[in-house]
Amino acid sequence: MRPFIPLRVYYEEVVKEFKQGKNLLKRYEDMEIPLKSIKAHHRIEELRQRPNKEFTRMKKYLILGTRKTIRIIPNDKSADFIVPFTSSGCTASCLYCYLVCHFNTNSYLRVYMNRDEMINKVKKKIKKVKEHKVYEIGCNSDMVLENTITGNLKWAIEEFGKLENATATFATKFDFVDDLLTANHNGHTQMRISINPKEIIRKVELGTSSFKKRIIAANKMFKAGYKIGLNIAPVILEDGWEVMYENMFKEVKKLLLPKLKEQLFIEVIFMTYGVSNYYINKESMPKAVNLLDKGKMRPKGIGKYTYRNEYRKPAENIIRGFIKKYLPEASISYIV
Repeated sequence: MRPFIPLRVYYEEVVKEFKQGKNLLKRYEDMEIPLKSIKAHHRIEELRQRPNKEFTRMKKYLILGTRKTIRIIPNDKSADFIVPFTSSGCTASCLYCYLVCHFNTNSYLRVYMNRDEMINKVKKKIKKVKEHKVYEIGCNSDMVLENTITGNLKWAIEEFGKLENATATFATKFDFVDDLLTANHNGHTQMRISINPKEIIRKVELGTSSFKKRIIAANKMFKAGYKIGLNIAPVILEDGWEVMYENMFKEVKKLLLPKLKEQLFIEVIFMTYGVSNYYINKESMPKAVNLLDKGKMRPKGIGKYTYRNEYRKPAENIIRGFIKKYLPEASISYIV
């Protein structure tokens, strides 16, 4: 995959007050990429008014600003706390993306300059809780992708490496990890590599790294001393899914390093699909596969669908069986 080069950059004026902001603006100005000043990263009227069909084009824009609210919230899945961190949104176009449910067509990549403020919030939380906790820093973005633009993930890893009683965690669908291999992580960072069968990655997770490259990245990071997990997400129950997922587990068993398989932890997340995903995909990517299977899915909350229990529960048992068969030494963190 090629590094992300934006078609256009929108920026808040406050970005110029940060060294990183100045450097990014100069980089893109030198590349003759159009730059436009905005009042606020979350209120770009000319983008909010764009029709759904322009979604994939808007994914090629980059927004620079500062994060206004940094509130660390509890979590009971991949971490103890979620930290609003240095980016939100993404450049990929996964057909199920949960960010689309929140931001609609405005789920483009936004990068925030006030990273020192964010890490200081973590330090305050550490002093308050006074025991080891895990902090999710990639809840609303893919930090590995963002790192290719800003270097913020390597910076964050080294900052967490200096802290006591704190582990940083993030999930990724990208393989751009070479910059992280020399980071002074001090064992305080874990990476969850997100995987799906090759067929699903190819037709559903558009603009992300291939299955094999993701596994290679996991092996690289493990050899560099990071704790590694598999984030099997989202599980999609399309026709023939059992064969696809079993083949995926066979490949994982074959390709992962033996020592990594002994220490592996696994998360499994079944797909939740939004009505907003359906309409945006239909208008911006009319040839894309339709993931809304009302025969197998039921409404969940406002504007979302999830698998009916009569399909989901047997599927969970099958996935558990695959894990036991092909990765018997791995631990399952959760299945939702």
